[in-house]
Amino acid sequence: MGEDDKMKLNQAVVLDLKMAITVLTIIIGLAGFYYTTELRLDRLEAASTSVQPSGDVESLKKQIQSLKKRVKKLEKK
Repeated sequence: MGEDDKMKLNQAVVLDLKMAITVLTIIIGLAGFYYTTELRLDRLEAASTSVQPSGDVESLKKQIQSLKKRVKKLEKK
């Protein structure tokens, strides 16, 4: 093997190593993004299932029932 062949081989190895590091960095970044997004979605789903109707909603439901009764009484008159 001549000097030119060795130099080309070294350049090819360095280029392949740089490419491998770049691809590996991108893959690790995407995997981290996927993991954190999945974790956040799981937390949001857990939080959304535990949400209870507020007192305002309950009081509005009672007011609606009361108004329905009044309307029925007025319709009978």
